[in-house]
Amino acid sequence: MPTESRGSVTPTPARTVPGSTYRLQLSMEFSFTDAAVIVPYLAALGVTHLYCSPVLEAVDGSSHGYDVVSHDQISPELGGPAGFRRLVTACRKAGLGIVLDLVPNHMAITAPETANAVWWSVLREGRTSPYASWFDIDWDSPDNPGKIVVPILGDPLADCLAAGEIMITTNEDAESVVTYHDHVLPVAVGTADPGDVAATLDRQHYRLCFWRVAGTELNYRRFFDITTLAGLRQEDPDVFAATHRLILDQVRAGAVDGLRVDHPDGLADPEEYLRRLSEATEGAWTVVEKILEPGEVLPDTWACAGTTGYDTLNRLTRLFVDPAAARPFTKLYAEITGSSPDFAALAREAKLAALMDVLRPELDRLAELALTQARRRRADLTRVGLREALAEVLAAFAVYRAYIRPGGAATLDARAHVVGACERARESLPRRSGEIDLIENLALAGPPEFVVRFQQTTGPVMAKGIEDTAFYRYGRMVALNEVGGAPGDFPAFPAGHPHSAVHEFHEANATIQRTWPLTMTTLSTHDTKRSEDVRARLVVLTEDPHGWGEVAQRLVALGERHTDTERGWPDREAGYLLAQTLVGAWPLPAQRVRDYLLKAVREAKVHTCWTDPNLGYESALVNYVDAVLDDRDYVATLETYVATLVELGRQNSVAQKLLQLVCPGVPDIYQGQELWDASLVDPDNRRPVNFGERAKLLTELGPDPGARKPPALDDTGAAKLLVVARALRLRREQPQWFGTEATYRPLWASGSAAEHVVAFVRSGSVVAVAPRLVLGLRRGGGWRDTTLPLPDGRWTDLFTGRRHDGGVAYVLRLLRDFPVSLLVRTP
Repeated sequence: MPTESRGSVTPTPARTVPGSTYRLQLSMEFSFTDAAVIVPYLAALGVTHLYCSPVLEAVDGSSHGYDVVSHDQISPELGGPAGFRRLVTACRKAGLGIVLDLVPNHMAITAPETANAVWWSVLREGRTSPYASWFDIDWDSPDNPGKIVVPILGDPLADCLAAGEIMITTNEDAESVVTYHDHVLPVAVGTADPGDVAATLDRQHYRLCFWRVAGTELNYRRFFDITTLAGLRQEDPDVFAATHRLILDQVRAGAVDGLRVDHPDGLADPEEYLRRLSEATEGAWTVVEKILEPGEVLPDTWACAGTTGYDTLNRLTRLFVDPAAARPFTKLYAEITGSSPDFAALAREAKLAALMDVLRPELDRLAELALTQARRRRADLTRVGLREALAEVLAAFAVYRAYIRPGGAATLDARAHVVGACERARESLPRRSGEIDLIENLALAGPPEFVVRFQQTTGPVMAKGIEDTAFYRYGRMVALNEVGGAPGDFPAFPAGHPHSAVHEFHEANATIQRTWPLTMTTLSTHDTKRSEDVRARLVVLTEDPHGWGEVAQRLVALGERHTDTERGWPDREAGYLLAQTLVGAWPLPAQRVRDYLLKAVREAKVHTCWTDPNLGYESALVNYVDAVLDDRDYVATLETYVATLVELGRQNSVAQKLLQLVCPGVPDIYQGQELWDASLVDPDNRRPVNFGERAKLLTELGPDPGARKPPALDDTGAAKLLVVARALRLRREQPQWFGTEATYRPLWASGSAAEHVVAFVRSGSVVAVAPRLVLGLRRGGGWRDTTLPLPDGRWTDLFTGRRHDGGVAYVLRLLRDFPVSLLVRTP
């Protein structure tokens, strides 16, 4: 179906475009039945669409659903087809639509291998399997010709054979199979020799080997560095048809209204994939999990409504960071940790480490492709030189992907990304300029296999190097360490500067309304490093750099009483990360703190990691956490300071929430975030949500503005719930004020506290007013003479019921009874 404008789609009558979504994380503990139970609450909240995590059959016990094992059926653990139908019925009865999470890039190949019939066939029949084309397998790998590398053994193959851990047995269908603990693998017809396991293994289409072999010889594409998630070839029409049939049937039947596409950057051709998906769904609302780096824009040729909203999340966080804190925070970070504040250098180092460690097979495969081209061109280049140059180019890439389509002319943006990375690589590695020249040529206009493979590698390098390593090594201000964020680019706009964070915010909103009006916006997801409320409190620290500096120095010093002084474990980087984490999320149980810090140091890969855990360091870290939480001086210092931040953080929280809900785009609420929530990175942010508590509070708030005094910013979270419910209901009742034909206009404040106001008008009918830098506002004496130019007419505040006349309005009056204001023009 043709689009109305870039990024917007016209739905068929059977479907609806979301006005807002509510994200639920489904699992065995929260099934379709559980979701159906809370549908009335979501409808009362004002949500228009339920947004579900993946619903296809996944690995047994999966807590997230992104490890799909079968595209042919709805997950039995979630309730199967019958359970899904009941959920659909409940949603339709309540007037809610449904959005599903789609996972096209990969599927799980974990034990028992029988769970994935497609992978089982490929293992059993090799390249003659009817499913061999489903996966990116290098059958002609010089190290493993004709075989798939299956690195599942806990020890080298010879040791496992000697220990009798690998056996040839017979399954219930009287077929010979290879068994190794929980793993069950097929045996090619006519190749079994129960008396000689080694000989049987030699005859298979796969090579069973030690798990560490995956670090150097893996010969199939995977999701990042996760060996148990094999990449799918969606560029093959048959693969697309087979893996999308069930979900597309749900869309065509009217059960599903929209889709969220997981990790499109892993696909061979995201643009072509989205075009095919749009045609198959007749233009259903679709957003993509595309991480945009600062300054990057979504390709306007993509057949989708926009991104999943990380760009909005980071823009809102920056809006509440005090630019005056850049220098003192940099100084404090260096003094406490001794680490360099140069994030770019750290990021490059982390990317190179990822390439030489967990992504080595991907690097080697690219190097082999480049070497083949070099020899065809009679270029006197070596494998070693090309590998070194490729690593430097990949590490220099500033975005996840350039989107160069094989056989087509590269766009100016795509060319700029490739050329820029190569220029930076030449500066870092001048002696490999010849190799880099070849790589630049191949990446821009080389053979399709190289063009595609190169782009399918830049994303994993960014993810593993930045998100999963550098973000855990760099702790200057951890609220900025978010997916798509730029922790090295501390907002540093001078007060009143024309390119301040407020101007940046308004300009971005105007652009979104013009180009991608139905993109998703968010503040928290299942992948965020910290919840929106944790970040909202942490950014207050930027308004108090000197006070925070004294507290941080004291916390780290007190903590050092509990370190392993002989070995210096844990280091001060971990101590400073812990201090920021506790300040942002306090109070929280010790076990959650332990779990978070252990994950953080493993991801940082400095003293320990997932593949080679340093048990001594980890033990010292756990002891440190327990000791500081039992240290009266440490806890007293922490609690005294946190007490000064709680209300300010909550003001930031309701302010950023209002802006997210009313600015251009389709707002998403991650489960539970309608109340205060101090969640950390997954799995912490997948903890059960008390929906009964939320439903009770929502009822107590009442339906009408002004019927009762708005709630205080107390521990109940009712104030945040009020903002969410009133804004969502308004969007549902007046969709024309927020959709494709809506307008967006900034409102600029005047007066002594003008820099502390963010306000705008939607479609001439809605005004949102929110404070920023609230500690500075308090210290400066409050709003005083600050005013806003309200459009003509009469206005009613949906949070307080108070009425206001158009014209010059004092902000002090607008925000007298509640921290934020949502004004609607009165007829």
